[in-house]
Amino acid sequence: MDNTTDLVTLYAGPLDGLTIPAADLAALVRDHGTERFLFLTRFRVSGLYQEVDGRWVYAAPGLLRARDHSSNPPEETP
Repeated sequence: MDNTTDLVTLYAGPLDGLTIPAADLAALVRDHGTERFLFLTRFRVSGLYQEVDGRWVYAAPGLLRARDHSSNPPEETP
C-alpha cells in the first residue's frame, strides 16, 4: 500500500463511505492488543471504527462493553 496516495474507506456508521488518505488514518489508529481502533470526527459527526479483515467498519455502541464482559457467563435466575 502506497500511503501517500491510497485512500481508505470507512464502512457503516455515521461516517459511512468517507475516504481518507491511508497516511492520515495510520496516524490516528490506536492498537489495543490484537485489535485496532480509530475514532474520527468529521463535520461534527463522530464514529468509532475497528479494523476487521483489512476493512474499517463501524464499532457499534456497546461493542467494547460487550467484549469486556464476554468471558463472564450470564447469571441464571432462580
